[in-house]
Amino acid sequence: MRPSTRRDRTLPSGKSLRSLRKESAALVALLPLLLAWSPANVGETPQADAIFTRAKGVWRARVEPPFASYGLRERYEWHDRLHESWWQVSYRSSDSALSLRRIIVPEEENARLRGTPITLNIRMHGHPAHADAFDTNPDADAFPILDPQIEPNASFGMLPHEPKSALVGTAGETPRPNVAQQSPAPVATPASLAPDPGQTPLRVLVRVEAVARDYRVVLAGIERLRDSDTYHLMLTPLRDPRIYRLRDLWVDTQSYVTVQLAVAGLFDGKPYDDARWIVSYVPIDGYYLVGQIKTADQLRFGIDRFVGGLQFDFVQYEFPDTIPPLTFEHYL
Repeated sequence: MRPSTRRDRTLPSGKSLRSLRKESAALVALLPLLLAWSPANVGETPQADAIFTRAKGVWRARVEPPFASYGLRERYEWHDRLHESWWQVSYRSSDSALSLRRIIVPEEENARLRGTPITLNIRMHGHPAHADAFDTNPDADAFPILDPQIEPNASFGMLPHEPKSALVGTAGETPRPNVAQQSPAPVATPASLAPDPGQTPLRVLVRVEAVARDYRVVLAGIERLRDSDTYHLMLTPLRDPRIYRLRDLWVDTQSYVTVQLAVAGLFDGKPYDDARWIVSYVPIDGYYLVGQIKTADQLRFGIDRFVGGLQFDFVQYEFPDTIPPLTFEHYL
């Protein structure tokens, strides 16, 4: 018998059996790696931390305006009515000094202040007394008009230089009739409009510089935001969520400028600290400054005062060469 000759048969696809066996062996070798990959691992890559670190570096390299002046509008809905308050704000970056002067329209102020405020103290089942304020005037505000001390270049936790993040009594505001003033506060607020004793007082919120090890950073994807492609980073604090409040960042894919961020709580006091706030930044004359701060959450003041869509708009930025020091003295 003649010895058989082994031939490499060719299949209709043009590939030989030998080459198919080699490809199959290669796939078997890669199988453990393919099984280790899963959708849960998408975004949990060094790229997310690298984007976060680079975005912080861009914040540090920013050029700040020596002086800025702008308009600030507080806006919300209550009792089927849109409530608005305006301030003229001056800012000095050398010492982060802010001066807010509320713009008062006499006709609107008279409509807002008429009526009688009523304060109730309620005690339930031996718990501490809880106070709530009502008003006979349907045009009255849902909560006291207080100065929002938020710096126009605030990073909200990205850098150690942080905003005041506080509300203080408005200078020059006309009190409601027959209401005693708080004393001896340098800037008084009507006592009946003060935050309820059962609520946490608003005070300065201390934040520290955020680094990658403070958060679990996940790259959610690339999103189009205000004509820019942005990396959407999702942040979960690894400790102290009441201090590390960053939750989302939208970073420009080209410049690594922070276009928008989300924080869990704006002021350290209820109901402001229970809401999710979106902060948008706008480029103006080479500076990136706060354009808007808003929440879609419903805020509860007292027993039955529910406020929807509270937002702060920063508009009409100007950058004067200087601002007289006396402008800031009433806050020193």
